[in-house]
Order: sequence, then structure tokens, then C-alpha cells
Amino acid sequence: MRSENSPNGQQRSFIEEARRRQIIASAVEVISEVGYGNASLARIAKHAGISKGVISYHFAGKDDLMTQLVIQLYVSGAEHIAPKVAEAVGPRNMLLAYIESNLAFIAANVNYVAALTDVVLNLRDAEGRPRFASADGEQEIIVPLVDIMRDGQRAGDFGEFDPLLMAKSIRDAIDGAAGRAIREPDFDMDLYAAHMCRLFDVATRKVGADD
Repeated sequence: MRSENSPNGQQRSFIEEARRRQIIASAVEVISEVGYGNASLARIAKHAGISKGVISYHFAGKDDLMTQLVIQLYVSGAEHIAPKVAEAVGPRNMLLAYIESNLAFIAANVNYVAALTDVVLNLRDAEGRPRFASADGEQEIIVPLVDIMRDGQRAGDFGEFDPLLMAKSIRDAIDGAAGRAIREPDFDMDLYAAHMCRLFDVATRKVGADD
């Protein structure tokens, strides 16, 4: 296991990386409690039981902290999902593993996903534009899914459809489930995952295929 690199290229110690993760975790809890707008560095520091100066040592302000919060969740999600998809045999099973693992990750990290959603909606760059809500970012996220379906079509496992549009439909359904999980405490993610797998299993099959 290695430590991560800091912005100036120097390697962070494991203690420093653990402290950064602690601060991000506290930011998640504070955002969940009071929302992005009220999640000041002072409030986050108090929740973490540290001084505001400690946060300033590890992050270059609130925007940097919020950016790293989003990046960490995406990285953690990829680390959970990628092995599940890689273990699946064949494009169809890989597609189903993609859906199931995405929804399982959301269910296990609802507070974090809620905080990320709040950050993505509110964090702006120097020109006032949303920092993460861009078409380029969406395209990057769905590339692996598009590749799975294109490979499946070439192998004859999937029917004829536009892989990009199908990938966007699947991502919209996954993101919709995240919203449901945030708004509905009793939302049954396992039931929804089974429903989604049946739905997109049928949607991607060849016309007339019954196996």
C-alpha cells in the first residue's frame, strides 16, 4: 500500500492521508446535516475535533476540500465496481454486474452520495460554472459501459441498439436510484437492482432471443 502524492508532487505520509480522509468524512457528515451552503471550514473542523488550521494545512480552502470529496467518492466507487465487472464472464454478465455493483455501492454510502450530490450542484469554478456537472465528465463515466455493450454486440450477445444511448439510459436509472435512496429512507435497493437487471437484460437482447 502506498501513500498519495500531494499537489506539489511530494508523497504524503500515511498519517497525512488518514487525516485528509478524516476531514473529508467530517465534511460529508456536516453537509448531510446542514447542507453545502452552511458547511463552513470552522463547522467541519469542530465536527472533526481539530482546528481550522489543520484543514488549511491539508486543503487549499473549502473549494479544494469539496473537490477532493467528490474525487474520493468516484475513486472509491471505481475500486468497488471495477473488480466486480472484471470477475463477470461475458458481456451480458458484465453488464448486470455493473448495474448491481453500482447500486450496491450507493446503498452502502447513501450519506456520502447525498453530500456529493449537494457539492456537484453547488460547487463553481472561477467563471461561475458548475465544476463537475459537464457533458465531458458524463461521457468519461459511461465509457466502460459503452465498451461492454459494443463488445457484446460484436460477440453476438446483444441485439441492435445505440450503445451510447443505452449507456445513458442505464446511468440515468442508476442516478435516479441514488436520488430515491437519498429521499426515501425505506427505499429497497435490492429490489430495485433486481428490477433494473431484468429490465436492461430484456432491453439489450436480440429480437426473438429467449435464453
